[in-house]
Amino acid sequence: MVSKYIASIKPKEYLKQGLSHCGVYSVKAILSAYGKDNKVHPKEYHTNWIGRNLFSFATGEKYYNNILASYGIKSETKSAEDLSDKEKIELLKNILSKDTPVMIRIGNGYFPDKKYNPIIGKLMPHWITLWGYDDNKQLFYVYDSGLPVKFWDKSLPVGNTKRTHDEIIRDWNFGRLQPWCWNTSSRNNLYVEIIKD
Repeated sequence: MVSKYIASIKPKEYLKQGLSHCGVYSVKAILSAYGKDNKVHPKEYHTNWIGRNLFSFATGEKYYNNILASYGIKSETKSAEDLSDKEKIELLKNILSKDTPVMIRIGNGYFPDKKYNPIIGKLMPHWITLWGYDDNKQLFYVYDSGLPVKFWDKSLPVGNTKRTHDEIIRDWNFGRLQPWCWNTSSRNNLYVEIIKD
């Protein structure tokens, strides 16, 4: 595997979310990268009334797979909870090296000033997408729709921020102990992988 990989496709734009809808912001980014985005606001991708009109309400592990499939993009939702930390990093790099982004569900402990709080990180579910990696710097290139625009790193080749391997492992270990997230899945280390035909 190469030591650095940047996806050849990328979203046409990065959007800043409000208090909710991070999953469909990630979906919109993926659809945009594949030239299939046709909605004005990401919440329009929700398949239920609550999601489109009130707050994000993703139901079931295949929720985002079904949205992507309706646009001709095959994907699978899986868990990496049985892998070691090193294997988890290798898994993400392997997916990215196929020239496909990957969505991961994390615990979001970041405040608007970018400071991290580990307690909040065990409470707040969040979806982000990874678009590349650099082994020499031990980091991933990330699109995080929750990150305030003033902190976006416009110098990156893809994404609006970067996260170290250690930060990804810390944040990705989320789901099993957070029953308020079980409407999507009760498994830790949840990810959505794009499947190429």
